[in-house]
Amino acid sequence: MTSNRTFLFPLPEVSAPVGGVNVLLQIVEVLCRAGRDAAPLFASPGYAYGFWPHAAPGFYDPALAALANPFEGRLTRLKRKFSGLAAGRKGANTRRRPGKDDVIVAPEYALTEIARAYPEHAIVLAAKDAQGLALARHWDAAGTAFGRVVAAFATSRASAAALRHVFDGAAERITLPVGQEGLDYTETKKRQIAFMPRKRREEAAFVVAALRAMPELDGWEIVEMAGLRPERLVEVFRESLIFLSFSQREGFGLPPAEAMKAGCIVVGYAGVGGEEYFSDATGIKVADSDFPALIEAARATVAEYDRDPSRLDALRRRAADFIARTYSMDRFEDSVLRAWKGIEARLALPADGIKRAGAIA
Repeated sequence: MTSNRTFLFPLPEVSAPVGGVNVLLQIVEVLCRAGRDAAPLFASPGYAYGFWPHAAPGFYDPALAALANPFEGRLTRLKRKFSGLAAGRKGANTRRRPGKDDVIVAPEYALTEIARAYPEHAIVLAAKDAQGLALARHWDAAGTAFGRVVAAFATSRASAAALRHVFDGAAERITLPVGQEGLDYTETKKRQIAFMPRKRREEAAFVVAALRAMPELDGWEIVEMAGLRPERLVEVFRESLIFLSFSQREGFGLPPAEAMKAGCIVVGYAGVGGEEYFSDATGIKVADSDFPALIEAARATVAEYDRDPSRLDALRRRAADFIARTYSMDRFEDSVLRAWKGIEARLALPADGIKRAGAIA
C-alpha cells in the first residue's frame, strides 16, 4: 500500500490473557499480511502482550498512561490497564505519537478515553461487546466521543445489533475465528467436567459443589480452568467430555465455542453473545441464570451418557463441525479484508460526507 496511513490499535497492558486483545492482535496480523500498515499501541516501551503469538511490531505513546474518566471505579481499572505496571513479557516498542494521517482503532470499553487522548484523529470503533457499547454510550452522554467515529466493525451478532443503535452508518462485520493450535475435535474423552469461573464465580462454586455431592457423578472429575497456560487450556478442552458454560452478557463468548470445537458436550448458558452458535442442535442450553436447571441438566447429561452415549456423541460431533466450519481462520481473514475495504471507503469520503455516530441520540 502506498498510503502514509497507519491503523493504530491502543491496547491495554494486561497481565493475563484477554480474548478481545487476542482478536485485535489477530486483526493487526491479517492487515499486515495484506500490505496495510497496522500496529498495536501501548502506553509503555517495555510492554508486550505475551499470551498470543504475533509478529507485528509495537509502538508506545505515553499519552495512553494519562487517560482519565469521571467514574472512579472505571478510572482505577483503566489506569491499571494502561499504566504499564501490569506488563506481560518484555517488549521493545518504538515511541510514536500518531501522525495526522493515522487512524485510531478504539475498542468500545475505552472509546471515550481514547477519543480524548487523540482529539484530531479519525476513529474506527471496534465493537466486540454489546454491554460495553451500552456503557460507552452512558459514559459519553454528550455524544462527543461517538461523534468522532468515522467507521465501525462488530465481531459478533450481538455486538452488531447493539452497534446499530449507536452508529449511523453501514458498519462492517468480522467473523471471529475459534480455536488455537491443537484445539481439534477429540473423540475419546475422560469422565471429566470442565468449567471456567471467570463469570458468575459464586454461582459456579454452588453448582460444582452440588454436582460433586451427587452419587451419579461418582468417578467423574470436575476441573476448574483458571490460571492455566494456553497450551494447558487446550489439553483440558480436549480431555473433558462436558464443559459447563457460565457465560454472562458476552459479546461472543469464546470458551463454550472452543469447548464445542474440541468435542465437549457444552451444558449451560449462552450468555447473549453465544446465541449465534449455542442452540439445542449444538449443546444442552439452559435458561440464563437458572442454575438449579443447570445442575439438573449436567446430572441428566452424565446419566444419559453412562446409559447410552449415542445421541450425545452425535450432538458433540455436530457442534464441532459447525464451529469449525462457521468460525474458521479462512472466514476470519476474508471478513477482516472485506471489512477494511468498507472502512477505507468511509475514510476516503470528505469530512462533511460522513454521518458520524453521534447523529443517533
